[in-house]
Amino acid sequence: MRKLLPLLLPVLGFGASPLLEIESVIDLARNAPAEAGADALIRVAALDQVPRKRKIELLEQAFELASEAPQPYKRRSGLSRTIGPSGFLNRAYQQDLDADSLQLRAVEGLLPLDSLKARQRFQEIIPLQLPPLTCDDFLVYDVDRFYRVLGRVASQSFTGKELRDGEPAKFLARYLARISSPVEVAPAAQMLGTAALTDAEFQSLVTAFAGTLGQISGDDRSFTYAAGQAGAAIQELAEIEKKRQTSPGVLLEAYRRFLVNHLAGTRCADGEAAGPAIFFNEKLQAPPLQPIDESESKPSKVEGKAKGLEWGQSPECESIRDQYRTLMTKENGEVYQPRERAQDQWQARVRDFLSALAAWTQSSGATAAEHFREKIGFYNDVFAMVPDGPTRDFVLRSLVSFLSQSRLPPENRLEWWLPVSQLVGRVALDPLGAAHLAEDLRSTNDPSITLYLALEVLAPRPAGQIMLLL
Repeated sequence: MRKLLPLLLPVLGFGASPLLEIESVIDLARNAPAEAGADALIRVAALDQVPRKRKIELLEQAFELASEAPQPYKRRSGLSRTIGPSGFLNRAYQQDLDADSLQLRAVEGLLPLDSLKARQRFQEIIPLQLPPLTCDDFLVYDVDRFYRVLGRVASQSFTGKELRDGEPAKFLARYLARISSPVEVAPAAQMLGTAALTDAEFQSLVTAFAGTLGQISGDDRSFTYAAGQAGAAIQELAEIEKKRQTSPGVLLEAYRRFLVNHLAGTRCADGEAAGPAIFFNEKLQAPPLQPIDESESKPSKVEGKAKGLEWGQSPECESIRDQYRTLMTKENGEVYQPRERAQDQWQARVRDFLSALAAWTQSSGATAAEHFREKIGFYNDVFAMVPDGPTRDFVLRSLVSFLSQSRLPPENRLEWWLPVSQLVGRVALDPLGAAHLAEDLRSTNDPSITLYLALEVLAPRPAGQIMLLL
């Protein structure tokens, strides 16, 4: 991508000097929404040509901006479903544009530059306060990065004297005492297993972790998701205890209590009922611990199921979906083959569908964000069907036009960023073939889109990272 910089900068409306354009991108970042601005500054700070002192300044500015990002935490689907709204939202949150992820990314950038400053900034991050979920929710909180960075700060930011005085262990203990959600169990256990601690410090922290673990009382949606990972993490931590010549009995007893507290509580109707208990009994239980029997794992109450897993059911959405189906299958039910989709008649119907899609401005009973997701879903599905050529380009131009006219409430803004990031990613993956797309994006005169185009040229993302969003 960097080799194509001289070719693409004029397309994007910039000059020819990457060094000069760094400052232009920084100026764009400062005028962008907080989450995009922080993301841009973090990526620019990673460039080799940026001096160390400037890197630190940019990362500290990014840290401050990140606190203004509308979404406080990263989330992901708690159910094993990768299509529909849950798949879209998974990808939206994978951009790491929530406040917590952005601040943690800034700390990660600071660690090799000024580890003490990185620790100070980490301590400024508001401790995790994860609101309880209901059975209606399908998104759960993803705090894996928090505990990974916590472990890195503990291992990389303390002086020799502080290490001798046991300060890293004290630092970790403060965070372990605050654990309150089931989703924290697995990443906290994994962090403990890799921490550079003496045997005495390790055992003390595992005992403290066990004390917190046995008292956690979270919602079932979080528990069901977390239990799928927690069992293996606890098993690994117990094995490390054995290697350090200590008994894992206290940890396993606490984990048993954690499981029973949740299994015998209020459960969601679509939750995994028996899996966590089976794993404990088969992999973790050993005398004097008793197996978890059926009476201990029977829910006291069963509530509803997750909502919002399907695309909209409004009359307007159904009408658009009916039109979309005619692009997929013929009246006799046969699927259109690639050679048939290359014909002018089929492609004319695509253009008619896109006109109807553009005219669809609302869905009865749907929020602005839900309607936005539905339309983006149709644009993406049509794009996947249309072969290369003018009609495929028309699909992309229609999507660009929709994005340039759309705005979502702040709390849903990262959903708008996803298709923007996807389009910019397509330019990055095929910079010559998609040069016209870059021109279309640039012609919107949207400062946020302009920022991401310029950023992709100067600080390109790895191809694999882009592919995860497509």
